[in-house]
Amino acid sequence: MCASRARHVFGQYGLDLWGPNEHYDLLHREQRGAVILWERAILGGKRWIKLKPNDPRIPEMLRAQEGQNDAYITPNEFDGWRLVRLLRSLRACYVDLDGCTDIEAVLDALSARQLPCPSFILLSGRGLHLYWLLEAVPAQALPVWQRIQDALIAALVDLGADSAAKDCTRLLRLAGTRNSKNAVEIVGHIFDGHRWSLRQLAFEVLGRDGKGRRPAEVRDLRAKRKGPDRAIQGSIYARWLLVFQDLIRISEHHRHDIPEGHRDKWLFLCGAALSWFTHPQGIAAEIASLGRLHTGLDPQEILSTTKPNLERAIDAAAGKKLTWNGQEVDPRYRFKRQTLYDWLSPIIPDNIFPELRAIVPDELARERRKPHDNRQRNRAAEGRYRDSYTKAGVRVSNQDKRAQAQVMRAQGQSYRQIAEGLGISHETARLWSKSVK
Repeated sequence: MCASRARHVFGQYGLDLWGPNEHYDLLHREQRGAVILWERAILGGKRWIKLKPNDPRIPEMLRAQEGQNDAYITPNEFDGWRLVRLLRSLRACYVDLDGCTDIEAVLDALSARQLPCPSFILLSGRGLHLYWLLEAVPAQALPVWQRIQDALIAALVDLGADSAAKDCTRLLRLAGTRNSKNAVEIVGHIFDGHRWSLRQLAFEVLGRDGKGRRPAEVRDLRAKRKGPDRAIQGSIYARWLLVFQDLIRISEHHRHDIPEGHRDKWLFLCGAALSWFTHPQGIAAEIASLGRLHTGLDPQEILSTTKPNLERAIDAAAGKKLTWNGQEVDPRYRFKRQTLYDWLSPIIPDNIFPELRAIVPDELARERRKPHDNRQRNRAAEGRYRDSYTKAGVRVSNQDKRAQAQVMRAQGQSYRQIAEGLGISHETARLWSKSVK
């Protein structure tokens, strides 16, 4: 499917892609965020350049790279710098093949797995860079994008796909420049230049059920669907993105100054979340930036907090596993929802619960999971609203108990004593007593 389509449309390989401007225009049509350009400077140094939307100098700056050694750009776009938390727009999925320059073998491997052929390919000097162009995708879609990356890399691992080159902050070689290791010019071939919607590419790569099983019938991808597709629903990436977003919201509540005594835990959890999205080489820079902006910790403390997550991310990138409960699992940290909440609950006020998705107590999460679609029921007649949640986050039927818990706490009783006295959990006792200083 893939190989024959590419050959039929544009001859043996397709249209030639020679220059930096053509490469840039393919990736960043209707640019929305900054693209980062890395170039090798005089005397062996390096220089970073931010290419911002609508900058009239971009074509000239890119032309200046033609024939130069070792220039790279980000396929994706950012709000200022290439950090996960500053991701603005996803523009392509990509695979870096080390040591493989056989385009026929790549197309045949994709076709055998019923995967779409790339929009274009670059010969990187020592391998191939494969690109699947995307219509502009917001940062919130990062978990789905990451699953597609994983699947494409897994499909081509036998041809040298670099499993470490899957993060959204990746830099890849710029067409029209040279690889200084062998003086080879970076050129490419455009197959159809097709620009996918993320939904379409997810269906083609992950399947409708999200497990790689693709339906036999022809589908109209624009047809209205009754429910969400599992291929583009949650995953381990989705969960950790929500955790990361909650951590930032908690910091925003404290005006980007995490209270003393909780800074190391907050920063550690940021590292745990980022380890699922960021290459190990980028985690230290991400955490250093977060530490400066949100904690006030000195650089050595930040580095110490980062180390465990960095080590596990390195192991994960190398394909290592650890044994847990008799099974081999990914070495990166995983936390239960309640554990995340317990770690940070002293700095999470009740009034920001509506803004949090992942760092909430289990009791609240269970309430949120209850069915929402009760349109055929007369909920008022059922008396549902007589026992609804109040703005304080407690059911009407429990208001008296909550008030009693606050009185008991004011009298100096422990959370355990309150829980036993009212027949509630220790965590509920702590939550209900929280407003009492």
